[in-house]
Amino acid sequence: MKREEAMPLEAKLPPDHEFAELIAEAYQVFACEKPTDTGVCDCCMDRKIRKHFFDPDIEAMPLHYLQDWYFGDTGTEFTQHTWRYLLPRVLEVLASGETLSGIGVEVSLKRFPTGVRENWKRNEWSVLDRFQRMYLHRAAIDKEDELDGVLCMFGIAGWPLASLFDQVLEMPPQILAERLWSDWCRFNTPGVWVGAFWSKKQEAEVYSFYRSRELLQRMSDLAFDPQTPPELADKALAVAAVIEG
Repeated sequence: MKREEAMPLEAKLPPDHEFAELIAEAYQVFACEKPTDTGVCDCCMDRKIRKHFFDPDIEAMPLHYLQDWYFGDTGTEFTQHTWRYLLPRVLEVLASGETLSGIGVEVSLKRFPTGVRENWKRNEWSVLDRFQRMYLHRAAIDKEDELDGVLCMFGIAGWPLASLFDQVLEMPPQILAERLWSDWCRFNTPGVWVGAFWSKKQEAEVYSFYRSRELLQRMSDLAFDPQTPPELADKALAVAAVIEG
């Protein structure tokens, strides 16, 4: 009788992936002993998955284990140790383009204040900071997730909004115009979109940035630059019109 072949492990990065080197570093710098508790509500996880959750090495944790774990509410037993242990695999799944939570990409990093620099050792923060910048840059190009959703993922996890906004403004205007047109202007009713996962205070700051003079100027300059291709100029102009409201 033939032995049944093992299913390939999902959400693993090939060696030539743009995030592969950084994720390999993440596994090194966040390496720690396996936790003794998942840190989430007992009734929310599949019992078999919960029982065997920590059996595989973290590099080999099945994607569906993590996805099931995200169904559970974090309780008082959830610690930074648990998050530190899971974090390299969480980052790898995100880098692979797979989904962790059925709720949305926005909640992927908020179970512990991941973006608060003081919570991490220098080498740990170096990995997190580079991941954030690379992921946000990719989000502007790939159009897999809306830019607001990715900004929200980092913002509600503790990354300073001012830094995130600066990174957006530093993006090439051509890329930014394509991204924002896709997010705001390709529907029947164009408009600035702010997601529901932001806190009330953050929502006001984000909306203010999306309607800011700096962002408007970037789009206007691109739209009226004679070197801008006509189709892109039209998109930049449409985005500028939405920003002006």
